Amino acid sequence: MRMANMIQKIQKNLSRNMILYTLIVIALGVLLGHRLNLKYLTRLIIPVVFVMIYPMMVNLSFSSLKKIKGSTKPLVEALILNFVYAPIFMWFLTSVFISDPKIKLALMLLSIAPASSMGLGYLGLAEGHMLTGAIIVAFAFFASIFVYPLAGHYFALEANIQTPLTIILRNLLIILILPFVLGILTREYVERKHGEERFLKIKPYFSAVTLTSLYILIFIIFASKADLILKNYFDIVLLLPVAILFYGVTVLFTLLINKKLLSFEYGHHQAVVFTSVSKNVALTIAILVSVFGKEGQYLAVFPAIMSLFQAPFLMVYLKLSNKIRRWFEK
Repeated sequence: MRMANMIQKIQKNLSRNMILYTLIVIALGVLLGHRLNLKYLTRLIIPVVFVMIYPMMVNLSFSSLKKIKGSTKPLVEALILNFVYAPIFMWFLTSVFISDPKIKLALMLLSIAPASSMGLGYLGLAEGHMLTGAIIVAFAFFASIFVYPLAGHYFALEANIQTPLTIILRNLLIILILPFVLGILTREYVERKHGEERFLKIKPYFSAVTLTSLYILIFIIFASKADLILKNYFDIVLLLPVAILFYGVTVLFTLLINKKLLSFEYGHHQAVVFTSVSKNVALTIAILVSVFGKEGQYLAVFPAIMSLFQAPFLMVYLKLSNKIRRWFEK
C-alpha cells in the first residue's frame, strides 16, 4: 500500500511538473550531447518507445465505448476537429511560418495525434464530462491506427522523404498496433482476474512508466542531435507563433461552435476541448523516431518543443474554467 501511494505521488509529480522536467531534460540533452559523443544512445530508441507506448495503451478505457449513448455529438465533433480541422489549420500555419517541408511533416503528424493522458487529467480538474472524454480518447486512438499509415505516407511524400508505405506499416505495427493489442489484453486480464478496483490501484504505475520513458526519449533525441539543434535554433523559435495560433484559435473556434451552434452543456464542451486541443506528444515522437530513422530523430525535436507551449496553454485555459462554466450556464 505504501509503495502504491509513493508511485502515485511520483506519477502526479512527473505529470504536474511536466514543463519543468521537459526543460531540464532538453537542457541536459543539448549540453551533454554537445560536449560528449552520445549518438550511440539512438540504439535505445525503439525499446524505450515500446516501453513508453505500451502502458499508455493499458490505461485506455475501452470499456467506456459501450457507454457511447449521450456522447455521440461531442465524439463526432472531436473526431472532425482532430482528423480534419487540425491538419488543415496546421498545414496553413506551417505554410506561413515554416519553410522546411520536413519540419512541416513533424507538425502535421502532431496535429492528427489523439489526446494525451494529460488532456483527461485537465478535464477532470475542470470538472468536465469524464466519460465523454474517455470515449473520445479511445475512439481517436483506434482511428489513429488507420489514419497514421496513410497520413504518414502522404506527408512524407510532401516532405520528399522516400518512405514506402510497407515500411511505415511495419514500424507502426511494432510501436503502435502491437502495444495497442497487448494493452487491451493486459487490462482485460487484470480487470477479469482482480477486478476494476485493483486495476485502478496499479494504474499510476503504468502512467509513471510512460512519463519516465518520455523524458528518457526526449533526452536521447536532444543529446544525439545537439549540434544539429544548435545549428538550426531559428527553426525552433518559429514554433512560437505556430503554437500560439494553433492552440489559441482552436480553443476560441471550439468555444463558439459549442456554445452558439451545438448548444453543448459545459461538461461536454470541456470534454471536446481537452481531448482535441491537447495532442499526444509522446505518440508523435515515437512515430517519428521509429518510422523515419535518423531524420525522424531530429524531427522529433519539434513536437517535444511544442509540448512546452501546449502544457502552459492548457493550464491557463484550466484556470479560466469557472468563467467558462458561467458563460455556458447563461
